[in-house]
Amino acid sequence: MAVYTSVTSSILLVLVCILVSALFFQNQAIKIYEGMETSLTRSALVEVDREVLNDLIIKTADVVSTIEDPVSMREDDEAAYFEKFSEIQNSTEYKQLWQKLNNTRRATISTAYCVSLIYPEKGYWVYVMDASDSNVQRCGELLFDDFSAYVGHPGMDYMGNVTISQKYGRVRTDGVAVYTDDAKGIYSYLTADIPISTAVKNVRTFLFQTSIVAMIITAIVCVGVFLAVNKNAVMPIDAMAGKAEDYAGMYEERFDSHTGTDIFQDTYNGNVKELIKLSESLRSMEFEMNSYLKDIDRLAAEKARIGTELDIATKIQEATIPRNFADFEKYHQFEIYGDCKPAKEVGGDFYDFFMIDDDHLCIVMADVSGKGIPAALYMMVSKIAIQTRAEQGGTPSEILRYVNDRLSANNSVDMFVTVWLGILTVSTGHVIAANAGHEYPAVSDENGNYELLHDPHGFVCGGLSGLKFKDYEFDIPKGGRLFLYTDGVPENQNKAEEFYGTDRMIEALNECKEMETKATVEHMYSSLAEFANGADQFDDTTMLNIWYK
Repeated sequence: MAVYTSVTSSILLVLVCILVSALFFQNQAIKIYEGMETSLTRSALVEVDREVLNDLIIKTADVVSTIEDPVSMREDDEAAYFEKFSEIQNSTEYKQLWQKLNNTRRATISTAYCVSLIYPEKGYWVYVMDASDSNVQRCGELLFDDFSAYVGHPGMDYMGNVTISQKYGRVRTDGVAVYTDDAKGIYSYLTADIPISTAVKNVRTFLFQTSIVAMIITAIVCVGVFLAVNKNAVMPIDAMAGKAEDYAGMYEERFDSHTGTDIFQDTYNGNVKELIKLSESLRSMEFEMNSYLKDIDRLAAEKARIGTELDIATKIQEATIPRNFADFEKYHQFEIYGDCKPAKEVGGDFYDFFMIDDDHLCIVMADVSGKGIPAALYMMVSKIAIQTRAEQGGTPSEILRYVNDRLSANNSVDMFVTVWLGILTVSTGHVIAANAGHEYPAVSDENGNYELLHDPHGFVCGGLSGLKFKDYEFDIPKGGRLFLYTDGVPENQNKAEEFYGTDRMIEALNECKEMETKATVEHMYSSLAEFANGADQFDDTTMLNIWYK
């Protein structure tokens, strides 16, 4: 694999270098031809009679000027068109000049010497003469062009272009201006055609031979390098890899027995610095793993202890939250049901309800800041403080004031709890309540239609001592309901990070207004799960529903 990769990569690199060099080589070859054509045309002008050449150019231009539309006449009546130029082409001067140019051309590699007039505004050339041995163009013949090879204005040297010939392949055309008359609009050029396909063919042959030699040399060098690398690096690495596989294969044995190993001792004894460092790293890894195996029993025991304690904490917390709904069935005036689902094993949300006397039910919904075991411990302290003070009597505001002072007194952890506390008079449905920074309760009328009760909010409990809270009152009508919850309900999020919100909560409550309290709470949890659509529960979620019959 190493030989294949090295040889292939090197050969590809060599080929890319050759191809890039070939582009520069071909461009340089074409530039040489450009200079050669210009030199050939200038040399040819020295050999001919310039006065005769200029006279033939002027006569041809005069004939062209007498034709209103040379292109249409050439297409409609070819014979009549070329008849206008026959006197020029059949003249002795024309034939002698053509012969002189053609003889001069034959001594070069050019395939044609052409004397032409250009008409840039009309988009065509007009041949004066074509000194060549094949496909000779007659005087007056038209050649269409876009004249993009000119720089400046007509009369400057022709900059050259490449065309395709059926006989010669790619042909380079270049030349010089021989006669200009701006007043008459006469611009004439002597151009030479040189086939460059032969040069391109030679370039390709050269590239092919060079590529073969380069690939052979590269392959030999790569094989030699591979043999050296294989001996000094690959084989030692293979040996290390084999020992690593043995080490990995012993995983279950090491895990079960917790015994150390010495597999990577004397792995490498060479002098390559990188392999020495790798060998030392493997030995260090093995040493660290052996140390880990010595600690794994202790870590496993610690994990088991923490798991047991966490399980006990979960059971203790569950036991503190009332589930004795059947015990309250003797009170025919109301029906109550609640549920609490922490985001972790334990949480900080809680609800509570208990009879203060035969006609008054204390209802609590609270949410401790934070999550996990710290929140659970703070929740226990808060719950005990609320129930202890509520059983002594007093209004909700007095109870919350006492709880706030107790929690604020030694609050070194800067935690707090939001609380909604209400006292329901069972015989009348009248409620006296106070709100310490908690969510608004939802109350329904006798028809079961829920609405949020925007009650006055006080500050949270445990945040600042000496605070006072405000009582407020409302009535639950016969057949009406009271729904309490923590912020885990409206702040529940789906995968798109959208909030469930209180509007959606009220809508879901009104969908189940005919259900019993347990079915109502279960319906709300189903609505939350459907909205979350698989998103993880971020916060504790607690609900309590009271139906005043």
